[in-house]
Amino acid sequence: MMPFAFCTCEKRWCEFAEPINGESTQFLQEFALKYNMVIISSILERDINHGGTLWNTAVIIGNHGNIIDSLEYCYFLFKLGTSMEPVAFVDCNC
Repeated sequence: MMPFAFCTCEKRWCEFAEPINGESTQFLQEFALKYNMVIISSILERDINHGGTLWNTAVIIGNHGNIIDSLEYCYFLFKLGTSMEPVAFVDCNC
C-alpha cells in the first residue's frame, strides 16, 4: 500500500490516492475475512467528503471484513542529511 514505489513520469504518487472504501481496502477486507485476521494498513486516501484532501490513513479491518476504524493524518518530510526523515506528525487538514 505504498504508492511512492509505483511513481513514474506518467503517473504521480497522488494519482494513486483512493477513497477509504477503495480497491485497496476492499482487497484487504476480503483477505481479513478469508484468513480470520485483523489487518492494520496504511493507504493514501483521497477524502471526497473534504474536497479531495489527501491523507495518509491507517485503516483497521476486523476479522469479519468490516472497517473497525481509521485515522487520517498527514506528515511533512524534510531532507536531513542524505535521508528523508519524518520530522512532524500532525493531525491536520493539509
